[in-house]
Amino acid sequence: MSNEKDIQDLDNQILKQMLQDFLEEALELLDQLNLILIQLEDEPDNEDSINQIFRIVHTIKGSAGFAGLDEMSSIGHKLEDLFGQIRKGELKVSTPVIDLMFEALDTLSALRESAASDTPTQIDISTIMDKLNQTLGGEIVGETAEEDKTSTDTGDSDELLQIYKSSYDQLAALKHLVYSSVHLDDEDTLVTLFSKQIDDIMDAEHNSFWLVKNDKNVVRVADNGKLLPEGERRTLEIDSSDILKRVIHDQKVVWSSTHTEAKELLPGFESPIIIPIKAQPKAYGFFVLDPEESAEVEVYQFIGEFVAMVLKNAKLHHQINEQRKELDEMTAILFRQNNVLSTLYHVEIDLMRITNPVDLCRIVTEAFVHDLETRSAAIFLMDQKTGQLKGIWGSGGLEGIDTLNLALDSVPPIKQSMESGRIVSHKDSDEILQVGSNKLEDWIIMGLKGREITHGVVIAELEEDDITDSMSILSNYSGILLDNLNLQEKAGD
Repeated sequence: MSNEKDIQDLDNQILKQMLQDFLEEALELLDQLNLILIQLEDEPDNEDSINQIFRIVHTIKGSAGFAGLDEMSSIGHKLEDLFGQIRKGELKVSTPVIDLMFEALDTLSALRESAASDTPTQIDISTIMDKLNQTLGGEIVGETAEEDKTSTDTGDSDELLQIYKSSYDQLAALKHLVYSSVHLDDEDTLVTLFSKQIDDIMDAEHNSFWLVKNDKNVVRVADNGKLLPEGERRTLEIDSSDILKRVIHDQKVVWSSTHTEAKELLPGFESPIIIPIKAQPKAYGFFVLDPEESAEVEVYQFIGEFVAMVLKNAKLHHQINEQRKELDEMTAILFRQNNVLSTLYHVEIDLMRITNPVDLCRIVTEAFVHDLETRSAAIFLMDQKTGQLKGIWGSGGLEGIDTLNLALDSVPPIKQSMESGRIVSHKDSDEILQVGSNKLEDWIIMGLKGREITHGVVIAELEEDDITDSMSILSNYSGILLDNLNLQEKAGD
């Protein structure tokens, strides 16, 4: 009965871990899906975007199923079928299809948040499933009926519809932009999204976003919704221009009508207006554009404040991610140190039972390779009668160690370690260490130091450099034990 319970507990732990892994993966997948949908909305025939979305929803379908999130898996399945039809040319990417995808994305995000919450909520997916099924059946949900050609009263209705659609498009764009900003911490990508929305929706002929980098410069990052490659980015020193100092330090809007040099500073604009992305103690950057009407500037100033808020959120998100990474690294180090301490404890207990040097060398070399995770290790002990180092034991694929007798002068790094009592490593010499037929690259040599003499050396090839202290502890302990073995041998004689 106990075994069955243990198996059940293990199964529950595995399922819990699978769910946690998927929730983390899903966060990235949904972010990617949102960004690619924005791109697909602008380029509906982009095959790369269509294929990327197909792969993402396929992954969501399978992974959510394995994690036990059947509702997410069901939506993923329908989306996979939908984009399967698009890939085959049976369905075209249209505004209603994009809107449906964003609605499905919102539902998937809500389901993921619910699954990650300590208090999950019930989310109804029937509406989105019905819409997906209708679309798969050939009925484009949200597509307006063909205009009635007999109608004579269409002018006012069309105008109202256009106003409504324009407002809806702007709200929808803002909603998905906010969704992206919640999870993204890359400021270049974020301002590119804002640049794209201005280019798509607003009336400005041209726009360009610049961000402060290294506190001293502003760098042009995006033009008209396009992220600029590193090699095409223009850099300006903030303190080299009164205009830039006014925008970044004073955080004031600059008009070309009062600062004629703005056109020279930012060529390509007819009547540029430079709007700061306000923050404390100085602006994060600015964007520049040619608005059609001066009244629009207030709207753009509001956008500048909103961009600043989103960038601040992104920077905080980035800091949290960095702190999480640092915490994970520290946790991993602590776990490793704990494992090393446990290894040293158990190895030292084993060493206390040994009665001859060969057993000691065997235990130590095997511990280096299998517990401390060196690539290989070997121990040589000094034969006091011949003055040579005799190979005792090798591990990790080293060949013929127990047949080797090395003159102290034949391997200079070994001689240096024996005579100085210090650790010698590949960092002290660029040469590959030749030990018999074995060639070692990232090698380290440390002496087995007793109270009066150095009994020999440990030679190891490292996988990681942070185990040197652990190796040194074990080597020093081995030197003390060799002292005791020598004393026991003398006492026996």
